[in-house]
Amino acid sequence: MTEPVSESAGSAPTRRAVLDLLKRNGEQTVAQLGAALGLSGVGVRRHLETLEHVGLVRQTTRPQGRGRPAYVYALTEMGHDLFPRNYHQLVGQLLEAATSELGPEAVERLFDHRQQELAELYAGRTRGRPLPELASALAAIQDENGYMADCTSAGDGDFVVSEHNCAIARVAGSWPTACAHELALFQQLAGPGVEVERIAHIQAGDPVCAYVLRAAGENGRPRPPGD
Repeated sequence: MTEPVSESAGSAPTRRAVLDLLKRNGEQTVAQLGAALGLSGVGVRRHLETLEHVGLVRQTTRPQGRGRPAYVYALTEMGHDLFPRNYHQLVGQLLEAATSELGPEAVERLFDHRQQELAELYAGRTRGRPLPELASALAAIQDENGYMADCTSAGDGDFVVSEHNCAIARVAGSWPTACAHELALFQQLAGPGVEVERIAHIQAGDPVCAYVLRAAGENGRPRPPGD
């Protein structure tokens, strides 16, 4: 049972309490939340408005007999993502089972298949793009997928895509091929006119994963160093 909180309670703990109640109980009205938290309706609405604004909570309606529908609040998918989900454990177990039953080649085929699926999914955002737009597009794609990615110019026409979070860190720690396929995916999306090189790697102890993108040499061959 959630302990009552006062109107003067810190905003962050109170909003977390609202999220916890919505996670445990599902859709809730303002009155239900207020009763559980010991807050007035005005206080609850203030916190709900903030949570709606940042995309963690959504308002909907629930029929209630002949009267007007009741307004209820529920977590969005982003709100649910605030709570632990052991996807990495399930993925690890499935990969271990695939190795045991089908051999290590089966795992490679799975990652190959995933790479091709992603390449087809994102090709429209990267194909034929000038290098600056390509680098920005790759950073945007990875940022959308939870890697906290950004793109910066490195001078001399080179661009660096940096990932400040590894969204699959536990899987990558046990299955290095995941990282190899990320590099291969970037190379595939970039095309033969662009060289992609990993220059930092979280799994190797670096604070970020970073890739430098530069124009390839004539006929798609990488430029000699210092060119």
